[in-house]
Amino acid sequence: MDRRESNDPAALVDALADPARRETALRELLACGPAARPAVRAGLGDGRFEVRRGCVLWLLRLAEPADLACLVPLLRDPKSKVRHAAVVAVGIASGAEAVPLLLERALDDPSLRVRRQAVVLLAWRLAHPDLESFFAQLAARESDPKLVKWARIGAERCRARPPAAAPRC
Repeated sequence: MDRRESNDPAALVDALADPARRETALRELLACGPAARPAVRAGLGDGRFEVRRGCVLWLLRLAEPADLACLVPLLRDPKSKVRHAAVVAVGIASGAEAVPLLLERALDDPSLRVRRQAVVLLAWRLAHPDLESFFAQLAARESDPKLVKWARIGAERCRARPPAAAPRC
């Protein structure tokens, strides 16, 4: 990658499609910091899944709350690698607003890997007493041992976490 290309976020986003340059491009894109955000957001709609996935990986490190809206469509991307990265980014970069999005992926994603990741994030980052029945039902109906394991852990963590105290008047 030449020096001119390493300073141009749009060129770096484009380089994410090239397997020989992908790691270097992502590293240099991260080094650009927030200045790369417009190019990264544009790359989320690129026709090449490698570019979309690389842009989601950039957002894993440098996401802002406003980026959630850009990530939501990628939760239904045709490529499971993009959906997986988007699930992680949504689960890490967001708070309670991510719960319905992750619940949908945990229940309906065609990829077992994506479903497992959504359950892990719900269990470890977003456990709440209101999710205990979801985890219990999921553990009862699933046959995948890992998914069942994480659903049980989620149910335990929900029981251990007290609901938020009501505000005093």
